[in-house]
Amino acid sequence: MKIPQIIIIFLAGLTLTSCKKEIKIDNEEVKPGIGEIYFQKGIKEKDPKQMLSNFKEGMANVDSRKDSISLYLLDGIIYVQKRQNNYKAALDYTDSLIKTAELQKNTYFVALGYYRKAAVFQALNNSEEAFKNYYTSRDLFLQIGDSSRAGQRSVEMANAQSRMADYHGSQENATSALKLLLKAKDSSYINSAYNAIAISYRERGFYEDAIKEYRNALRYSISTKDSLSFLNNIALAYRDNGNYPSALSTFKGVLDKMEVADEDSKARFIDNYAYTKWMQDSSSPVLDELTQALELRLKSKDLDGLTASYEHFSNYYEKEKPALALDYALKWLETAKKNSSQHSELNALKRIIRISPGESSKIYTNRFITLNDSLQNAQLKAKNTFAKIKFDEEQKQQEINNLEAETIKQHLETEELKNQILIASLLGLLLVVSSGFAFYYLRQKHEKEKIKESYQTESRISKKIHDELANDIYNIMSELQKIAPNNMIDKLEQIYKRTRNISKENSSIPMGENYQTHLLSTLSSTISANTKLILRGENKINWSNIKPEKKIILYRVLQEIMINMNKHSNASLVAIVFSEEKNFLKIHYSDNGIGVTDVKLKSGNGVQNMENRILSIKGSLNFETSKEKGLSIVIQIPI
Repeated sequence: MKIPQIIIIFLAGLTLTSCKKEIKIDNEEVKPGIGEIYFQKGIKEKDPKQMLSNFKEGMANVDSRKDSISLYLLDGIIYVQKRQNNYKAALDYTDSLIKTAELQKNTYFVALGYYRKAAVFQALNNSEEAFKNYYTSRDLFLQIGDSSRAGQRSVEMANAQSRMADYHGSQENATSALKLLLKAKDSSYINSAYNAIAISYRERGFYEDAIKEYRNALRYSISTKDSLSFLNNIALAYRDNGNYPSALSTFKGVLDKMEVADEDSKARFIDNYAYTKWMQDSSSPVLDELTQALELRLKSKDLDGLTASYEHFSNYYEKEKPALALDYALKWLETAKKNSSQHSELNALKRIIRISPGESSKIYTNRFITLNDSLQNAQLKAKNTFAKIKFDEEQKQQEINNLEAETIKQHLETEELKNQILIASLLGLLLVVSSGFAFYYLRQKHEKEKIKESYQTESRISKKIHDELANDIYNIMSELQKIAPNNMIDKLEQIYKRTRNISKENSSIPMGENYQTHLLSTLSSTISANTKLILRGENKINWSNIKPEKKIILYRVLQEIMINMNKHSNASLVAIVFSEEKNFLKIHYSDNGIGVTDVKLKSGNGVQNMENRILSIKGSLNFETSKEKGLSIVIQIPI
């Protein structure tokens, strides 16, 4: 067998980081020599240690600056190191592969090196670094015209974003992958692209769309095993949508053919089928099936599967045997920790806190709050990272884009000249139609101007308080420092602090992309050291779609709520949940403070001011409170 053919076979077998077809070198020529001898010996070995020894011996006997066989040897070393879970060594060798390929000006292997590096980071559950390296690898494959591998990297980018809960970004990259893969006619990865899109839809609650995309993935399935996996996902989407008959029917079809599946897949299909039956009818006798799935997962040490089984058992026993349900929830938590799955750990903590008796749940509350904050920060960081990478790449193409834009502009100007006569003839009609909307528009404009004027007045007063009044008080304090009694200086200092706080509460608000960050910072800064703040859903809101005047009102109202909470509630826990429902932005505030009576609530000027602000943008503000039982506020504004 010729050397290039052996290399092709070996590289095609390096599929540890993917279940798809891997490397295939068509035009690489390797000159005979001692490096090839050790490479051939290495790929024929079954023992990973002997394989690694041969690859390293080959590297010791070649000039890596010139000899192309060094690239294959380095790739082989990376394969073995990753296979043996020596991730640090694998990362070091990926760097060597990239540098050597750059030195030899071999773009293919540079792209391959970044891909190997991404796969190692993915094995380490570092999706952010994995995404960065997949992105670089894709860009390099595009440079050499390899649409197939560029599409494959796009799918892996989408999967990395999905693991970081950036489902919008995941869908975008999976759609880009489809264009490349269809162009290259690479059906082996097309199903993965559709699967990523389906996951994005399902995680956001668009179950019918998810089912449609799973069926597209099924059409491009290349094995019975893959087909069963996609059918399983379709059944889960049916279940999530409450369509239990369709879910069970689909699961039944999977179970009838699962003899070709591996043990982990069999356990997954059995567990999902049994749990769906129980969800449809809690009296269904499914305990034996749930237990069978759990035993298979314990035997194979499938941590992902075990977290699912423990969750299902906790639900199964919650009403009849709460103590046993709690025991399974604790097992769920421990397994999630072993699996480094923070999302699963967070869900397990929620279950434990909910079903734990008495005060025992408190020991898990702090961990839940810390982990929830950590995950939200990680998701925000990841989204910003993905956006920055995309922005940097777009900047590189700016010059070309500008030229294209200029061409388009010239074309539009030519078309505009042609359309002037038509526009003139329609102008009269447009004026007649627009007159019907004039009153409404002017009224809306007046309301917006009132809000903006109020905001500008607040900002102007804030600046005057800060620049003039506060500074004057500070100067007086400095002059009286040596002659006035301490109690007088303390009183002046309190007045100074109050002026600074008033200035801060009415300071200017950024309306652009920093609005969310500034809003969250303001909410957090009003929290005392003894109070925990939980924020959820803020990253799912498209803030850019909300008009400036509504952003101002929302900011001021939330600021007033938090200030009142800090002054009066004595709350130890505050939660603010953001969500979009149809055409409304909904904010649900709640705390565990001392509450307030309805009489006192209605008599407060602060509440009246908040209501007036919200009503000015056609929103609503509802309070639910009673003494000693905390306060709940629901805000809705149209978007």
